[in-house]
Order: sequence, then C-alpha cells, then structure tokens
Amino acid sequence: MEYFGESLAHLWFGCLLGMMAFTENESFRYDEKEEVMNILLMSSMGLSLFWAMVERTCNYITYTSKLLTNSELMETTGFATATILLGQKWADVCFLSVAFALGLIAMRKKALLAVPNFTIFLALSVAIFFPALKKTINPYAASCFAGRLCIAPLLDIYFSNLTTVERWQWYIFQSKHVKRFVILVTVVVDITFMVFSGMIMQRFQELFFVIPGFVIFGILWVCFHIVFIVTCWVFSRKLSECVLVYKAYGEDTKNMTRIMASKGMRHFSQISERLALCTIFSTWMLAAVSWQATNTMFFSFLFIVLPVEVTIHGLLHDLGRSIGGTCIGYAMVAPSNSYSPEGDVILLPSNALQDYMSQSTDILNSMQRFFTHHLVETFDCDYSTSGLTLESVESKLRALFERHTPDGPRFDSYVVYYSGHMHPSGDLALSGTASLKLDTLLEWWKETNSDAGSRLIIILDTDNGQPWVRQVRRLDGVYVAIQSYVQSKRDDPETAVQVGEFTKEWVAYNCSDDNVGIN
Repeated sequence: MEYFGESLAHLWFGCLLGMMAFTENESFRYDEKEEVMNILLMSSMGLSLFWAMVERTCNYITYTSKLLTNSELMETTGFATATILLGQKWADVCFLSVAFALGLIAMRKKALLAVPNFTIFLALSVAIFFPALKKTINPYAASCFAGRLCIAPLLDIYFSNLTTVERWQWYIFQSKHVKRFVILVTVVVDITFMVFSGMIMQRFQELFFVIPGFVIFGILWVCFHIVFIVTCWVFSRKLSECVLVYKAYGEDTKNMTRIMASKGMRHFSQISERLALCTIFSTWMLAAVSWQATNTMFFSFLFIVLPVEVTIHGLLHDLGRSIGGTCIGYAMVAPSNSYSPEGDVILLPSNALQDYMSQSTDILNSMQRFFTHHLVETFDCDYSTSGLTLESVESKLRALFERHTPDGPRFDSYVVYYSGHMHPSGDLALSGTASLKLDTLLEWWKETNSDAGSRLIIILDTDNGQPWVRQVRRLDGVYVAIQSYVQSKRDDPETAVQVGEFTKEWVAYNCSDDNVGIN
C-alpha cells in the first residue's frame, strides 16, 4: 500500500509539472503568483540536488540495478500524460519524454557516451524542439522536471560503487525472450526513425542535394544497423548461455564474471564495441543529411534511437574492460625421480613410491580445483611415475599453444604448470637425461604466438625455480609471467618446504572468494 501511494504521488507530481509547463494562459503571465511559483520550482530543484548530495556523501542510499527508480518512472509518465494539453503536438512531446527517460537509463548504467549524448539532447531540445512546437512552454516547470530527475543519475556516475555485472544485472539475468523482445522493439524504433528521416524527400527545392546524401548515408546506416542487430541477437544468446551456467554454479556475482570470461565475452565485447560506435556515428550522419528542424517527431525518434545505441555501446565497453579473458591450462607432474647435484637420475626407494604417488594425486586434484574454480579450460594433466619424456612434453606443449577457442580466436592466457625437480642449471628434469630449457619453451611459444598478444603463465612448484624467474624478468617484448617460490634456508632439512606444498597454498589462496585469480 505504501508503494502504491508513493507511486501515485510521483505520478501526480509529474502530471502537475507537465500542466504547469504546457498550460497557456496569458492572464497568468507575469503575475506575482506565477513568479512565486517559478521561484518555488527552482527551489525544489535546488533542494533535490542538496538532498541527493547528502544521501550519497553520508551513504544513506542503496544502489541497485534498476533502469529507472519508481519516482523517475512515475514522474516521467505523469509529465507525458500532461502533454494532452498541447493538442496535436502531444505525441511529439510524449515521445520526447521517452527519449528523456532513455537518456536517464544510459547515465545510470554509466554508458561511456551517455553524458555527451544527454547534454546534446537537452541543448537541442531547448534550441530547436520547443521553438518548433510553436507553443508557449514554462521554462521553469520544464527545467524543474528535467533537473530533479537527472540529478541522481549524474551523481551516481561518480558515487555508485556497483561493479559492471551488478550494474547491468537487471538486463543480464533477464530471460532470453525478454532480451529478444528488447531487440525487436529496437528494430521497430530504428525503422520508424528511418521513415521520419525519409520525410526530408518532401522538400522538392532541395532534392538535388538531399537525394544523393540521403541514399548514400541511408544505405550505410541500414548496413551498420543490420549487422548491429545481428550482433545484439548473438550477444543476447551468449548472455543467456552464461546465465544458464551461472545458475548451475551458485549465487555468486564473481562466478558470473568468471563464466562470462570463460565464454569469450571479453573478445566478443571488444569487437562489438567498435561496431556499436560505428552504428552511433552512422545515425548521426543520417540525421545530419536529413535534418528537419520543424519536424519534431523526427527529433524525438532521433533521441530515442541514440540512447539505446549509446547504452548498448556502454554495456559492451564495460564488459570488454572488466571481465577476464579466456584461459586454457596444462599441468605436468613428475614426482618419481630425485636428482643428484650433477643431474644424474636416481630412482626413488620402493617404500617411498606410494607416498609420492599419493602426494602427486593431491597436487593434480589441487590444480583441477584451480582450473574448475576459475573456469580454465583443461587441456590435459600429465602424471608419470617414470618421468615425462621430452618428445611427449614437446608434443603436448605445441598442441597447447596452437589451441584456439571454440569461437575461433586464440585464448587470452595459456597456463603451464610443472611440479617436479629441476637441474641446478634451472632446466626442467625429464625422464632419463633429458631436460627442457626455458629458451626452448619460449621458441615453441613464439612460433604460434608471434602477433596474437596472448599471455603465457608458467607456474613452477619445484625446489629450484629461481633461474627461470630471473630469465623471465629479463625478457622484453614477450607476454610471459612466472610464479614460483624461494626455498628458505633452514638448519633442519626435514622442516624444509617439500615439492607440492607450494601448490596447495597457492591454490588455496587463489581459490579464495576474496581473490579474483587469472584475468
């Protein structure tokens, strides 16, 4: 009941402001009561600004993923209802109110181009739209309506602490039918805008200049928007797939971020963001060649189309820069050999084999947990009691480095994990007298990743990983990172860190809810 009463009050406030803005009565003009009313309207806007600042600086507000607050929706609806006072022009201002609401949504979602788009919208509305109505508008009432509603979204651009997924949660977690309905409505709006843009052809005195420009930019606009709509359709399908996986993993927002990363959403968003930007540019170009200063319906639909495109561009921009990339991992465990300082292979005693096999199984389980927790695609996990041969390691690593995502691009990160012993020189100790040098590994990596820009992440759980760490630090022009540990010097060898203990601690830390992991 309280919610209903609040909604009704805001609906009436919006309707009252609309009546004040659109009522034409010369007997009230320059009257003292009207001047007092205008002062009160400006005072109301100032108090709204003051209260909004107090709420945010004192943390009295809870941020949500709503497109519009209840007050914004109801007051905009009431203001649009009051447009019936304008007679034949009521639909034009009604659609302008829709454009205003869409501008608020774009700012609340922190779309990259939302503020410039909204600023241009307000400026052109004052300079072109309202004069074209040829109706007397109370600027104080209209300013009070627009100012009171746009204060909160503007301030939230700075004060809102929601993450990207939290901010867009309302749309991301909608069903696929709702997402498709939104796309279909966008198509209808685009077609309507194209129809009103084509009305420029009625200006017979300018056909020589208008027809070539409209045809060229119209075809360009149609091509961009067809690709844009198809991209939005594919994007909504990929989001729905992520939601299905999310529901299977549990109610954790970070899980959604990792799921979207594993599905290749970052690469898709970065590519689609450029397309969305070109689509916005094509809309402005078409509007420029078909500009109709006296056609208020053309103006309204122009600024209905633009906030929608700006909002989608903002979503793609945010996802492309906030979620992690795709990742694939390969783990090698070779625990059954011990090495003398000279590098000769010494077989373990038979009574210790069972303990080492159990330890190796724990290591593999830890890495599987790490891969599963961060949704890293598992290429393979090799474990051999007799050691790993150089031929098998080379074959596996080359195959790993050549692996691509199901969508076609390369993975953003390739993880290579090794647990075992190393020679004093720093080479990985393989079966027999074979070894693997870092330079050899990097040669295989460069052969398949010359210009792709993917990252190679090496994780070493070994007692002598520092030589590789020092070499990686000196690398230049190659995206390689390495993680290992330094063995502390202790008097009692039995208390020293054993191979495998680092993996358990490292996985426990990186699988904690307080840490994001690989991006």
